[in-house]
Amino acid sequence: MAQLTVQDLSSGTGLPTFVAAAGGGDTVRTDTAGSAGGWNLGLYLVVRNTDAAAKTVTVAGLAGVVVPATTGVAIIPIARQHFGATRAVTYSAVTGVTVAAVQL
Repeated sequence: MAQLTVQDLSSGTGLPTFVAAAGGGDTVRTDTAGSAGGWNLGLYLVVRNTDAAAKTVTVAGLAGVVVPATTGVAIIPIARQHFGATRAVTYSAVTGVTVAAVQL
């Protein structure tokens, strides 16, 4: 399992940097600082799938999200938790899957 670094894209000018999904799953810290004018920024997992088969991504054991084959993209909201908390991310398979954890 790899911990994904949350990227701050709240300025609206950046692009996420994607990394390969880990075969054993990934984790995302949900306590990263992120607020604009006192409002918490949304935390999301962006998933791209370039493989010929659809993939299912599950965050924190909730219902899986199917990412379509070949050019599929999914943006999955991640609920924030208390300080030090992480959310587990699992994949049905990782071939052709890249991910980015972002706050908008």
